[in-house]
Amino acid sequence: MPGNSGSSTRFLNKMNCNAPIEGIPLPSDAVTVWRNRATRYVVLLVALTSLVVVICGCQTPLATRILRAKVRHLTIPREQLTNLDYLIQLPHGYDEETNRWWPLVFYLHGIGESGHDLTKVLRFGPPRLVAQGKDLPCIVVSPQLPPGYFWFRESNLALAILDEVMRSNRVDQTRVCVTGNSMGAFGAILLAAREPERFASLVPICGGVDYVDSLRLHDVPIWAFHGEQDPIIPVAESRRLVRLVNEIGGHARLTIYPDLGHNCWDRAYDDPALWDWILAQKK
Repeated sequence: MPGNSGSSTRFLNKMNCNAPIEGIPLPSDAVTVWRNRATRYVVLLVALTSLVVVICGCQTPLATRILRAKVRHLTIPREQLTNLDYLIQLPHGYDEETNRWWPLVFYLHGIGESGHDLTKVLRFGPPRLVAQGKDLPCIVVSPQLPPGYFWFRESNLALAILDEVMRSNRVDQTRVCVTGNSMGAFGAILLAAREPERFASLVPICGGVDYVDSLRLHDVPIWAFHGEQDPIIPVAESRRLVRLVNEIGGHARLTIYPDLGHNCWDRAYDDPALWDWILAQKK
């Protein structure tokens, strides 16, 4: 790849992965619990999608920022969802430091960013920071779900993308963080619960967990965030996550913003202390 002193964010041709996914089965009761608990918030989230889009439309246009992102396409042979686009944003020095292996942040967006337009993924979270020029010393991977799909139902596909990225890039496999906000927080928690040995840290923002999943998170350092005034996903969900994990000897912490509602992720991801913590975690 050509040298680039800044964050590498380019368009690439579509990539296909024809290998079947070997799903990691969850107990049937775990699947049922996740469907029931996570879908409780779907109606409210969908109702707010239009409002989110209007608010985001008032921010700085992102049409040109997509040019700073590498676009890839993964094809999976399955009945429900077979195609998924994702962005991979490479850090400063990635092309030049060819012997260096980098931490990876795997970001799952909220319901308002679902669609077929990858500029929507750049509105929030780590991809927004990179698009705005922040120098994050890590690889940032951000897949996008089509409308009507949810991360807690597409965990196999998310893990397949992570596998593809780790095979084709210089990723330090001991320093992989999974994070997400709102719907993405539920998905991030589920991924960490399914493969706790894979993730060095978990950062769910306005998410929640059920008992069956918390039992698998005791070895994954967690920093959760939530707005005290969240009208969509109650702050009690994050409190419950931290309590359950710590009760079994885990390492979970929670930051609550008393003055914020559902969108507390901008403040959380903008906090330098969070990034220092993510980059310090190692399996």
